[in-house]
Amino acid sequence: MTSPEVNPGADPQNDYTPVDSMQTDATQPVQMTEPTAPMAATSGVDPTRAMPTQTMPQIPSQQFPQSADVVYQAMKDALLKSQGFTLDMADDVIKTANITSRSDGSTYMVQVMENPLGGSVVQIVPQGQTGANMQMESMVFFGELNRELMMQQMTAAAQQNPAALQNADGQQTWAPQSAGTGGGAHAPKKPAGWVMYTAIGALALAVVALILLIVLTPKTGAWLVWVLGLVSLALSGFALYAAFALNKNTVSRILAAVAAVVSVLALVLGFVNVPKAGTSQPSKASSSMSSGGATSDSSDNKVDTKSENKPSETQTPANDETQNQAGTASGLEEITAEIEKDFQSSSAAITAKMTETEAKIGDTIDSYKTNKSALTDWYAFVSSETDALYNKVSDGAVKYMQTLSQKATSDKYLDADALLDDFYKAVYEDAFEDYYDDIYDTAYEDVYDKYYDGLLDDKPENMEYSEWSDLRSEAYKAWSDSKSDFYSTWSDMKSAVYTLYSDVNSEIWDDEFDFTKAIERFQKKTTQFKAQ
Repeated sequence: MTSPEVNPGADPQNDYTPVDSMQTDATQPVQMTEPTAPMAATSGVDPTRAMPTQTMPQIPSQQFPQSADVVYQAMKDALLKSQGFTLDMADDVIKTANITSRSDGSTYMVQVMENPLGGSVVQIVPQGQTGANMQMESMVFFGELNRELMMQQMTAAAQQNPAALQNADGQQTWAPQSAGTGGGAHAPKKPAGWVMYTAIGALALAVVALILLIVLTPKTGAWLVWVLGLVSLALSGFALYAAFALNKNTVSRILAAVAAVVSVLALVLGFVNVPKAGTSQPSKASSSMSSGGATSDSSDNKVDTKSENKPSETQTPANDETQNQAGTASGLEEITAEIEKDFQSSSAAITAKMTETEAKIGDTIDSYKTNKSALTDWYAFVSSETDALYNKVSDGAVKYMQTLSQKATSDKYLDADALLDDFYKAVYEDAFEDYYDDIYDTAYEDVYDKYYDGLLDDKPENMEYSEWSDLRSEAYKAWSDSKSDFYSTWSDMKSAVYTLYSDVNSEIWDDEFDFTKAIERFQKKTTQFKAQ
């Protein structure tokens, strides 16, 4: 079976955040900043007059020269070792983490974003009422994050040049000495951390082997015992040797010993179940052989004569079965092809509407002010077109499962499991991901680059700062809300399709081909896309 991917959760939107910042040199310490309103363009206007006094939300943030991926990974590593915070949940897709302060129990959401000017920006946003220690907590958090990034840089530098790690002034600050050189004392040997992971992996594999050998050996035969059982036993033996010879750790030894015992038990139970794999068929064959031996030579000749005169009778069922399989697969492929075509049509329609919208808005701020409603209409069109698409996908998925149920019920030789996998790959893995790439990753990003980060990026000389700032803020909010709504509906529909696939797969595993309940649950989840 195909291993399903992790179902998407929260919305990874806001790839760009309207935070104006300056790039920071990698060798300079990074400073915490507060999000500020965009600075007035260098066009001769006095910034002290152009910028009104206003109270900004106290959301501590900090800029980093590293990419968002590097900073996000360092943030997770720092939180796992943090003495001031606990990591509650992390989302690798949108690069956010929910954390809790160990001192007063305050909760925060930390978000890592790409900086349009280079590097990345990290924000720590309080969840609920802001505590009195908000600023102190943010300083502790950013201190731990900066320390983790610095340690990673030092580690990378040490790997490139193990002889010495030099600071920015060229002075040697750390020079690890090889053991046994210079007459110095040997440093104490650290326990090998990989031994613990090897023992855990060996135990997990042993448990899986135990379950599979008990369940599947009667169906598959002795080869599964030799392959899976011996691999599990070999890994357990290696983990046991490593735990006693290389790592003075009691936990590793216990885990490795348990893994070895479970592996031996799995082998024993696997061999016990091997005879069950061949009891039914040989008995039938032996009975037929004995009955054949009791017949006379004349009856054998009659049977041979009939078999020779009617060879087509033995070949026709196999040919019919092959033809039925091909016909069933062809009918189901037409359904998946129609679903894929619906995704492509909606993507093309949204792209064409965007081209039409860009022509209406024009290339100046004045024309944008006059025709900005066209962009609002495009957001609405994306929403309505997507809802209509998901309605078609829902109908197509139901039709596919109903057809598969009918065919599997009438044909006991039908490979329903493989046909279900075809639906999963064509719709869940390919069609949904292509639509996401075309609209969420491409169309919305083009809108952002063209208007918020392009046409509205610089304030015209003949426009008041407040008017320009309001216009730009409105553009970002409309873009962000629409993009977030698109992701939410996309995630809901994709999750519903996966649940349908999983439910039907469970029915097929149990040799049950009535998918009525799974289809009804799917239809309830997708009622939001039906025309009102």
